[in-house]
Amino acid sequence: MKIEVVPTVFVADRRALEERLELYEGLVKRVQLDIADEEWVTQPTLGVEVMVQQPTTLKRDVHLMTAEPADWLEVCVDGTVEMVIGQIEMMSNQKEFVEEVRRLGLKPGLAVDLETELKGLDWSVAKGVDQILVMMVRAGKEKQKLSQRGLEKVKRLRDKGFNKEICVDGGVNGETIERCVKAGADVLAIGSALWKAKKVKKEYERLKELAEKAS
Repeated sequence: MKIEVVPTVFVADRRALEERLELYEGLVKRVQLDIADEEWVTQPTLGVEVMVQQPTTLKRDVHLMTAEPADWLEVCVDGTVEMVIGQIEMMSNQKEFVEEVRRLGLKPGLAVDLETELKGLDWSVAKGVDQILVMMVRAGKEKQKLSQRGLEKVKRLRDKGFNKEICVDGGVNGETIERCVKAGADVLAIGSALWKAKKVKKEYERLKELAEKAS
């Protein structure tokens, strides 16, 4: 199983966005833009338009922690955006969301928050998406500890036969990577554990090596 370490970008001001993207350019090929509105957090991130329109050479996954994610899909049509992942908790229709993402030429993904049971996924739709993102912490906050509850969801998804990407997001670091991979995750979304490292490149290489060993 090929494992990818994908840096996340969760920022509330433009300078931080520019600095974070510059930090990862030349180091990785793909990042995940985490975008949260006031329905999810008390201090929202930058908006979808600003995050998506910031110039970069990086391929981007857009993780929408917003009310009605489908409302933002057309904004996400940009040359370097490849995938759009919507949180299901405030999504009125999973089937329509996925169909619209595909119509726009992008890859669809569905995300479940830590406290959301897998039965919240419309399996007839979810089994065909390109990625299921499982939050290991409550969505919208950094510096939380990874929950075993999230890992159990990953394992159940693999047991159900889901063979596309499973992304784990939140609390993923050098101490928890092995558990994530063993559970069945193949995309490791990593935020502060990476960008706060004294030597980001060295830490990225270490995390990637740990992930590959665990697989």
